[in-house]
Amino acid sequence: MDGLFPEVIIAGVGNELFGDDGFGPAVIRALSEHELPDNVKAMDVGLGGPHLVFSMIDPEETKKLIIVDCMDFGGKPGNLTKIPVDLLPEGREERYMDAHSGNLLDPIGRLKGKMDIIILGCQPAYIPAPDSEEFALELTPEVQGAIPKTVSIILKEVGS
Repeated sequence: MDGLFPEVIIAGVGNELFGDDGFGPAVIRALSEHELPDNVKAMDVGLGGPHLVFSMIDPEETKKLIIVDCMDFGGKPGNLTKIPVDLLPEGREERYMDAHSGNLLDPIGRLKGKMDIIILGCQPAYIPAPDSEEFALELTPEVQGAIPKTVSIILKEVGS
């Protein structure tokens, strides 16, 4: 990567203390076992992911953003979905909320049309309730099993 800003960013979003919410960071760890093209940066961006990663983007240089997160889309645990940004709702009334109740629509909306944005989501089996004091330090088997397929999808997306 020659410039300050990568051409392709893969952002793994999530909190590994909350079970399947750690899916995004687990995918980034799995990607570290593969050689990515020089123009690609894979990052575990934790909980502030979408907002943090936007500081790594220059729409003049960054051409693709791939966000990896767990999300409830009504599938079976471990199922994957690929959401093109064009399918995200418009406006502030309807918004895509990640598992951390963060509003992703506003920051993603600012980048719409400036780069290719893909959201890869995995249906969680278990995430402790936000108001509980419970922790779950491992992914469920269903979500763990979705990691290799997610890595494969990402590698195809980045041409590796």
